[in-house]
Amino acid sequence: MEQEKLTVAAEDRLRHIAEQWFLSEPAFFAVYCTHKLTINPNMHCAVRTGKGRIEYNPELVGCLGDNALEEAVGIEMIRLFLKHPYERRPEHCPGSKMLAASDMAIWSNYKFSYCNIASPDSAGLPEGQSYEWYLAHLPAGADGQLSQDCGSMQDAVQGESSAGSESEYVAACNNNVAAYNNNIEAETAEDRTALWEEDSVMSEMINDLVRNVKDWGSLAGSMSEMIVAGSRSCIDYRKILNSFRASVISTKRCLTRMRPSRRYGFQQMGSRFDFTTGLLVAVDTSGSISSRMLEYFFGIVNRFFKYGIRSIDVIQFDSELHGEAVTLKKAVAKTFVSGRGGTSFQPVIDYAAAHGRKYDGLIILTDGCAPRPVLPKHCPLKIAWVCESRHSYEQHHEWMSKYGRVCYINLK
Repeated sequence: MEQEKLTVAAEDRLRHIAEQWFLSEPAFFAVYCTHKLTINPNMHCAVRTGKGRIEYNPELVGCLGDNALEEAVGIEMIRLFLKHPYERRPEHCPGSKMLAASDMAIWSNYKFSYCNIASPDSAGLPEGQSYEWYLAHLPAGADGQLSQDCGSMQDAVQGESSAGSESEYVAACNNNVAAYNNNIEAETAEDRTALWEEDSVMSEMINDLVRNVKDWGSLAGSMSEMIVAGSRSCIDYRKILNSFRASVISTKRCLTRMRPSRRYGFQQMGSRFDFTTGLLVAVDTSGSISSRMLEYFFGIVNRFFKYGIRSIDVIQFDSELHGEAVTLKKAVAKTFVSGRGGTSFQPVIDYAAAHGRKYDGLIILTDGCAPRPVLPKHCPLKIAWVCESRHSYEQHHEWMSKYGRVCYINLK
């Protein structure tokens, strides 16, 4: 019975916030309505978002003052506008680091009164950078201590008490402080980011919503500008590579009785399709490529194993090839890198052309600082270029596009 009362009270308070936003914060109200309000009494945070849901813990919501709760939900709405839960989950990145980077990107453009989020100076970093930039520059081992719970009970109560508001609420909640603080100790950033996963459908829906927003309410101009800029169509290397993978991938049809025929049911054997593609990835290991960028390059290679490709041939090059192509089931940058000289694309093109029957596509990860290669005549190999930055893309995309698709990695 007590749990039911907490649930009803929490849901009423959240709906009341949404009703207020309808008039005062139309942007927040619009993105709030795109997600389903869902109860989750097992999570160790008051509110979190992702997977099309706004999840809340009634007990922890009950420990927050009205102002703190509204601010905590508002932070999650900003995360949705920036699409942190839907577009930007790096491979093998801990939730504590993702949450800290997200907090810092928000903190740099909007200041909060009741909620504690990680600030850039807590890690010795400058303000005003993007989520990806903070993610790349967070010091190792520090991220676990950077992000605190949004609207912790103690700070929220102190903030509202010092403001001279809701004194009756503070008195009523004093009995719950100890219990809530125990939950704070048990909470982890992994729990806060548990719903974060890439979802192109949700991302595009939010982009459409942003393009139609006319009134940003209390959001600072710098924050609304950042949200609008993030909604504009840009070259996303992940989407380019996924479409490139789809264009070169082939399938092998196998009959199986474990899957019924769509037309005849179990009377006939069904079909199963296995991916059988030959993909060659050439990694530029010349001296102009930083070690950090090499790690991102090999992280891109790892992404392909999530989409049905069982193995990839990877070859390293600078001014020449370094060994034969190695078949990988997982790329490890720290133990794999060799070279670090000048750069030439011709050896890679010649190698791919000489093994044309083995490969369906070639992906070249590079900064583009090398002479244009000469493509052999009647070469059917499809090529995708991945530049290390927007600057290198702008310098070289004109000639690279004549050889195939071009994209870049945006870390700034």
